Amino acid sequence: MTYSKPPLRLALWQQPGACGQPDAMIDRLAALLDSGALAQADLLVLPELWTSGYFDASAVADASDQADGDRQNRIAALARRHGLAIAYGYPELAEGQRFNTVRLIAPDGTTLLTYRKVNLWSDYERALFAAGTMPSAIAEYRGWRIGFSICYDTEFPETVRDLALRGADLVLAPTAAGDEFPLVAEAVIRVRALENGVWLAFANRSGTEHGYRFDGRSAIVGPDGVVRARAEHDESLLLATLDPDARAAARAHSPFLDELRWSAPHLPG
Repeated sequence: MTYSKPPLRLALWQQPGACGQPDAMIDRLAALLDSGALAQADLLVLPELWTSGYFDASAVADASDQADGDRQNRIAALARRHGLAIAYGYPELAEGQRFNTVRLIAPDGTTLLTYRKVNLWSDYERALFAAGTMPSAIAEYRGWRIGFSICYDTEFPETVRDLALRGADLVLAPTAAGDEFPLVAEAVIRVRALENGVWLAFANRSGTEHGYRFDGRSAIVGPDGVVRARAEHDESLLLATLDPDARAAARAHSPFLDELRWSAPHLPG
């Protein structure tokens, strides 16, 4: 079986945050795009809470913005000017609450997909954000069916499994994982991709914020669980071309979804 969609040229930008400087982050993005480094990319994925920084509650509060706010419009304008899709995380103000949100912008500047993090990590996040109440919808871009999972969401097997069962080809996972959790980058993301037969784009932060060191090691993982591109701990720009036929080949070799049985036999005791 082959897919009619074209290959997808995917980029991940792993970088340190600039707490309290959301406009400077957007300026850096503009400079990167103007440099031509992403001239061949179809989609750029940025980390969780990219505009605000992560471990600074005041900076997160100050950078909080509505979906149609000035900063969101600047990012949409960059996508439109350079003709690529951009996925990024930001603190969203909506419904009288603050959410840990990711957004996928199309090359024409319109919003393809918005998702609010469901599984908030630690008392720090729970004090800052309301939890999202819905799993990610799935958007289609260049024939690819794309869904979101934010950081801690990905550590719950059900998150990616749900997206796969609804037909996702590619899961975008903007992340802010610290180096105290090395197995996320080493093992969890590879298992999620393999057990569900999906591409997975793990875009982590690098650097240190208020003494907390992020693990970096962003990766683009194929549906066979094999890492196609991997960063180390420092700022990095990853590029990979996603093969549209790889998912069918991986699922033929490891047909977990096709052979899934929801009802397990009763176990005594």
